[in-house]
Amino acid sequence: DRIYTSTDSGVTWIARESNRAWYSVDSSADGSKLVAVVYGGNIYTSTDSGVSWIPRESARLWQPASTSSADGSKLAAMEQQGPIYTSTDSGENWTSHNIIQPWLALASSADGNKLVAAAFGGTLYTSTDAGVSWTPRESNRNWDAVASSADGSKLAAAVRGGRIYTSTDSGVTWTARESDRDWWTVASSAGGSKLVAGVWDGRVYTSAPTTSL
Repeated sequence: DRIYTSTDSGVTWIARESNRAWYSVDSSADGSKLVAVVYGGNIYTSTDSGVSWIPRESARLWQPASTSSADGSKLAAMEQQGPIYTSTDSGENWTSHNIIQPWLALASSADGNKLVAAAFGGTLYTSTDAGVSWTPRESNRNWDAVASSADGSKLAAAVRGGRIYTSTDSGVTWTARESDRDWWTVASSAGGSKLVAGVWDGRVYTSAPTTSL
């Protein structure tokens, strides 16, 4: 299918680019810079809010996980059973980081320097230098979703058929939360104190800090 963009808060939509197996799309904070991946195709970038698109990198089995920094300069994408790729020039050039895992999810801080990547049946990996170096975290689990606060200090990761894990130190240590469920997705507020997570064919769960009386 096509990519569709809207400039009036979703009232009207315009079809962009060509019919492709679009798998993921991410945006800068102001919506001017976009990055989209095609399963079995290229990465595409736009600097005019999606009016025109430029193919980048090579055709690969990109996972439905890509990230953009708030200014759109730092991007990341992951290849199925392949490396993680990062860009620091809005997608013109890409660098592969040779950590081969069954990647499934990816999240970024607002400045693009802190990244967290999840491998299904593998570990979590974090980076504090925009993807130049990576450190394995936590244990081998069926990780399938991750989320990050704006500053990258507070992270959340969901395990399919397991629990939700949270970190307050950029992924160095993790604490198991909630119950075993078929978690499918997780998202975070900018401050990282409010989370929302979804269960496959189930309910949506929200979390917020509690205040002692």
